[in-house]
Parts: sequence; C-alpha cells; structure tokens
Amino acid sequence: MAIDQERLLSAYQRLEKPLFNVLYRWLWNAADCEDVMQETFLRVFAVSARVHGDQLDALIYRTALNEAKNRRRWQRFKQFLALAPDDDATLLSAENPELVAEQSQLRKALEQLPADQRNVLLLSEFAGLSTDELADALNIAAGTVGSRKHRALQQLRILLAQGASS
Repeated sequence: MAIDQERLLSAYQRLEKPLFNVLYRWLWNAADCEDVMQETFLRVFAVSARVHGDQLDALIYRTALNEAKNRRRWQRFKQFLALAPDDDATLLSAENPELVAEQSQLRKALEQLPADQRNVLLLSEFAGLSTDELADALNIAAGTVGSRKHRALQQLRILLAQGASS
C-alpha cells in the first residue's frame, strides 16, 4: 500500500524532534539538520508510491542518515578547500562556554566512533528507537543492534574519560 500525503505529514510530525536530535549529533549545525530533514522528506515523498506503510519510519531514518553522511562529506571538502566553518558552537560560545566545551568533547568522542556504532547509539539514545525499530532502520539483525550499542557505549565512555582527563 502506498503512502499518502497525510501519513507522510503524520510521520514528519512524529519524527521531527527525534530525527533532528540524531542529525544534530551527526552534523552539529541546526541549519544543516533542517536542510537534511527537508531533503529526506522530499526524497521519501518522491518514492511514496512504492513504500509500504510499515516501512515508512525505517525509510525516513535510513534516508536521513545517508543525507547526513553526504552533508559531512561536503563539509570535509569545504574544510579541505579552507572555506570558513559555519557551526552553531560559535553562536553559543558567548552565551555558555561550559556547554560549548561539553558539546565539543561529545562531538570529538562521537566522531571517533565507527559510523555503524554511532548510528545505533544516536538512533537509540536521541530518537528513542527500540531494538526492532533500529534493526529495521539500519537493515541489520536485532542482535547486531545490541552488540553495536554496547561497543559504542563502552568506547564513548573511554573517549569521554580521556577527554576529561586531558
């Protein structure tokens, strides 16, 4: 059964905040997150005639993660070309330097995790997806979800402890 506009709008309203939270931990820039979300829903809408209702959330998360990866590649290319970075940390630095320091430490630690572990961790912690939902969204087995999340949390604890001691 194809997805209609009403069902897609309902999915957007339901997933907007958790999806933004996940994307922000990938991109660290609110404007980029909003762009990726818009592009994600446009792409999903374009293929909505071929999507079954039970696959919608998984398709949205999978598409958003792919869009975020593409955006990060573009960011790295801009850095390579020495274009100015444009992240939200510069906007926050005057308001709350402690928050910026914590976000910077978390950002560095998350970026050191392998992408597969980072995806599981972000989708479970910031989007609140269950193990079965994660398995569907990432197209992996439920057991793999658990082991990746466990390894990601272990590694993140180590990285954050190293960052706090330095």
